[in-house]
Amino acid sequence: MATGKQIQNKQLIALTNGKKVGEVKDLYLDDRLNKIVALYLGAEGLINKKHFAMPRSHVQVMGVDAWLVTDSNAIPPESLPDFDRMVLMSEVRGREIVTEGGTKIGAVEDFIFDDAGELVGLTLNKIVIQGPLAERKVIARAAISTVGSNTSAMTTDLAKAEATQVPAQG
Repeated sequence: MATGKQIQNKQLIALTNGKKVGEVKDLYLDDRLNKIVALYLGAEGLINKKHFAMPRSHVQVMGVDAWLVTDSNAIPPESLPDFDRMVLMSEVRGREIVTEGGTKIGAVEDFIFDDAGELVGLTLNKIVIQGPLAERKVIARAAISTVGSNTSAMTTDLAKAEATQVPAQG
């Protein structure tokens, strides 16, 4: 298990030549917030900034200190398949989570991923409720009904959210 904050700034090393490709600056998630689909490596240049990304499929080993990738070829994010449907992890941080009835629960602080890059849970901050979720400060991805958007909150069934556990972090 790893959190989004633990993955950020992780070095990427090419298996083909051992060259440092870059560092993970952000993560692209699928539009349902189920898994990592690509890595955002940042931008280069002062005037004509060029942004770079790498498909998640190029990651061969998700190591503790670095990730090993198939090659050193980073590409413009716009050339990734389904780019228009991807969501940057940083755009979801701070998004409110409410019950299906509209009661505010809290906001997304971080992400919890399993070893395959699947999103299994979200850590919470700005918690305004009491009970199991407030004590755990974590909600399982499986308990999220809708993922919301930049202008709307995520929703969850509170009973399901309190009953669904996130796998242990290690």
